[in-house]
Amino acid sequence: MRITLISAAVCCAFFGVNTAQAAALTVEQRLALLESRLDDAVNQASEANARAKAAEQRTISAENRAKNAEQQLHALNARTTVSEQKMQATENKVNAQASKSTLGDGVEFNAYARSGMLVNNHGKGGRGGPGVSPASSLNGDAHVGRLGNEKDNYVELSLGKKMTFDDGSWAHFKTMIADGANNPDPWVQDNDSHHINVRQLYVEMGNFADFSGPVKNASIWAGKRFDRDNFDIHFTDSDIMFLGGTGGGINDVQWGENVRGDYSVYARNFGDLGSDHYDDNDVQNVMFTANHFFGDHLQLMLTGMTAQGNDTLKDRTSTTGSYALRSDNTAKNGYYAMLAWHDKQQFYGLAPGVSETALQYGGGLGAEARQPGSDGDLTDNATSVRFASYGILPVAKNWEIAPSVIAQHSEDRYRDGDRYDWVSFNLRASQAITRNFALLYEASWQYMDLDPNGRTYRSDDTLYRYQKVKGDFYKLTFAPTFKVGDIFDIKARPEIRFFATWMNWDKALDRYAVNDDFGSKGFTAGGTWNFGVQTEIWF
Repeated sequence: MRITLISAAVCCAFFGVNTAQAAALTVEQRLALLESRLDDAVNQASEANARAKAAEQRTISAENRAKNAEQQLHALNARTTVSEQKMQATENKVNAQASKSTLGDGVEFNAYARSGMLVNNHGKGGRGGPGVSPASSLNGDAHVGRLGNEKDNYVELSLGKKMTFDDGSWAHFKTMIADGANNPDPWVQDNDSHHINVRQLYVEMGNFADFSGPVKNASIWAGKRFDRDNFDIHFTDSDIMFLGGTGGGINDVQWGENVRGDYSVYARNFGDLGSDHYDDNDVQNVMFTANHFFGDHLQLMLTGMTAQGNDTLKDRTSTTGSYALRSDNTAKNGYYAMLAWHDKQQFYGLAPGVSETALQYGGGLGAEARQPGSDGDLTDNATSVRFASYGILPVAKNWEIAPSVIAQHSEDRYRDGDRYDWVSFNLRASQAITRNFALLYEASWQYMDLDPNGRTYRSDDTLYRYQKVKGDFYKLTFAPTFKVGDIFDIKARPEIRFFATWMNWDKALDRYAVNDDFGSKGFTAGGTWNFGVQTEIWF
């Protein structure tokens, strides 16, 4: 029997309340009944325990599923964060690119302009210009001082855009529109001396990731442009070197620590295509140029050129737009060389300032030393040698001077046996009086000895010969000037000038040509005055 005292006590307590019913059963019966009920209770407890364990297992399983769900949620959140970061990075790139492409970002605007009136001592329109003398008929080269000696209205407007890309490469677009006219009226019809011109239109690129070695820092370009290595004498409006046209090239090829090279090919026609005296044709002068720079100062330039078909245009009107007729042995090839010294810190090594000097030599089509390749009337045998130099020197706390000289000898230029020699000296001085007022002075002297040796030209349908002449030209100018910016900088602009100019020349020079300025009505040797006002600006 599995009955204990406790079980008996429970049984007694259970049946104590039902004494009437218990009296009818025997002890064995009651014990059997109690035993049965106890077995039922045990079974019920076992079932409850099993159900509790099952519930516990379900709880553990639920907790595991909850943990897995939480882990999946964390993973999903992580992936969402990465996606958001990628989206933010993409948005940042888009915003950066949009910022780079803003209309005003990298846009350039530059300009040069001059405008003024020129009246002579008779109250009529004055004659003048830096190229006023007979020597300047040689492709407009032999210039004198320009202060108080310009009657044209001229403007250059340049627009550009610089772009930088994600890989560090860059591109630069530039265009220049220019116009000039001698007529002082506010509206001038298009004519022989007035044409709007697109003077530059090109794209330059650089910092290519694929470039290495000598071309690592080089840039390439293509289009219509002024060569980057050109330089001039501003005070006489004289190019020391002007190379230009339409073509392509590469700049800043670094051959060594102190040696770099610029290389280009240009194509151009001869002269002014807009001139009524230009005989249009398909001849193009193709020029190959190598410019090498040694250190910070020395430059060596070499150019070879060819203009196929130029030599077949014989006995025709000049290809340069002048009135002259061509020879019967015009060149189709040419060569040119220049050795130059640039110093932006010293006045010829003597004092702080600026100085630049060049020695030039050319033959055939290269005998035009100022603008190589621009004169198609040169003969096969033409040669020229040219020297040009200028400097800027502060000489006192309120004085600055700018002397310059250009000299040239050429022979067999337009006819075998001809000879042209000339030299021009110019001195510009600036005296600062107040913060915005200065007095400008300029003195020019030019000597020329010109022997055209039978070169001919047309005027009013009549054939003439250029005359052999030699003599001197002189010019003096006084110009009270208002300016803003650095009053002590002789090249600072803008300026507004009032001026008086006196010019004179030897009478022999009046005979050079019937259609030349010298010797024309009211403009002969003996002295003449010009008065006027002019503004000049660049930025």
